This record gives sequence, C-alpha cells and structure tokens, in this order.
Amino acid sequence: MQRMPEPRPEVAADSNVGRVRTNNEDRYAVIPLDCKDAPGVLALVADGVGGHAAGEVASQMVVDEIAREAQADPCANPAKVLPQLVVRAGRAVFDRARQDPELQGMATTLAGAWLVGRRLYTVTVGDSRIYMRRGGRTFQASIDHTWVQDAVEHKLLTPAQARIHPNAHVLRRHLGGKEDPEPDQRLRLEEDDEAPGSVEHQGMTLEDGDALVLCSDGLSDLVKEEEIGRALRHRKLERTVGELIELARSRGGHDNITIVALRIPAKREKAARPGALAVLAVSAVILAAIAAAVYFLIISPVR
Repeated sequence: MQRMPEPRPEVAADSNVGRVRTNNEDRYAVIPLDCKDAPGVLALVADGVGGHAAGEVASQMVVDEIAREAQADPCANPAKVLPQLVVRAGRAVFDRARQDPELQGMATTLAGAWLVGRRLYTVTVGDSRIYMRRGGRTFQASIDHTWVQDAVEHKLLTPAQARIHPNAHVLRRHLGGKEDPEPDQRLRLEEDDEAPGSVEHQGMTLEDGDALVLCSDGLSDLVKEEEIGRALRHRKLERTVGELIELARSRGGHDNITIVALRIPAKREKAARPGALAVLAVSAVILAAIAAAVYFLIISPVR
C-alpha cells in the first residue's frame, strides 16, 4: 500500500505597524522546506529591538540569513541545525553593525518554528513568543528571556506580578550583540506559567487541529492567551490573524504587531486498496447477474 503524504500545514501571516509608531521594525518569513515525502515549512518572526538603531535592518538580516541557509539543506536535522543558524545570523548582524557606524547597537529577537511533516522544532531568543493550541487549550509554549521571567523562575516574582512589572521588557538575550546568545529550544506543553519546559519535546508530533502562533510582543502585550485561542477557532487562519491584529490595535497598538499562524489539518481519507477495489468490482458484477436472473426467470414470465 502506498503511503499517503502528510497534508501541508495551513499558514497565514501578516505584520502591522500599529497605531503609535511610524516605522515597522518587525520582519517575518514563511519558507516551504519540503523533504522527500514530508511537506515542511519554516516560520520566523523577528522584532527589531526598540530603542536601538536600525532594528528593522537587524530583524531583516536575521530572517534572510536563516531562511537562506535552511533552504540550502531542507532535509537537515532541525533540532541540530536551527540553533546553529540562529547563532550565525546573530554574528552577521554584529559584524554588519561594526562596519557601519549608523547601525551600531542594532539587535533583534526571534521566534522560529520548523515543521517537517507533523514534527515540530522550535527556537527562540528574546521575548518574541510561540503559542500552541491543542485539545481546546491555548498556552505559551516558548519561554521569555527577560529580567522578569528570570525573577519568576527564581520565585522572586509571581507570574501575575511579572505581567505588570515596569521591567517586563528588559531583555536577557537578543541577537546582534558581541556575545553569542544561547538559542532556547525548550518547549512548554502545560498552561502553568511556571512550567519549566523541556528540549526533549523537540521533534514532537503534532495532532490534527494543533495550531501555533508566532508573534512579536506587539501582540502578546495586549492580547491574552484565551483570546488567541478563540481566534484560532476560525476555519480560515487569515481571519484569525486579521482579528488578532485588529484586537491589538483596538487596545492602543503601541508597538508593531506581527503574527505567523500555522495549523495541522486533518489527514485526507486514505485511498482504497487495490484488493478492496477488486472485491467491490466483483461484488457489483455478482449483484448485477443476480438481478438479471431474477428479472428473466421470475418477473419477465409473469408478464
């Protein structure tokens, strides 16, 4: 029996400048990375760090560098390759800034997801996030690299206190600095804000209807997890993305808003096996023969 290929993930994405800023420093990319019979896709969201020079240059460089190298080897092992691509992209940003005084200090965050068929691989640096919807639950699957998140992990702040803390956006990791940041491959599969997450979840198999949202903090600052979950119920992901952007804008839109949404569709019905088709054909012939016999031997003489 021939194996049916995995269905291609549904994808929708958009970026909006928001209602306050005049320049969009966010960048995103969605790149098909098919490998053999497994349809693949790489999704990236990068947020040029606010307050630094040329954040949009840094975010565009990181997206372009990672996309280019991933396309060169779409069958690579994402769990191993993704962190390497992220580090090299960060070094490229730092080298470019050293060469151009006008770009000094530029930096960016990153959220990335690489799907190979139904297998999920992720990487994050900074506070751009990955949300997951599974089994009716929506939760943050990535872990922020901020001062307040460190405080939560060390029990110095509660998750509720962290969400309203004035230092909520003080980053502990970013791309473009002199030192290479540690790309984070931990995935959290529980709703608890204090759940540690684990790199062992890399390569996990997604199920029918599982969905991901990669976003910049222009969304996560203003829209709650449960609201993201409600928007993901729409049949069309384009409507999901549009609704979330408008929701963030309606609450002030103080930052750029960028979203990439992905969803695993249900598998297509498996084609009937040749043996089953043959049985159906023979059965049809036999039924036709019986019907003909009944007609000529019973019904026809009666007339």
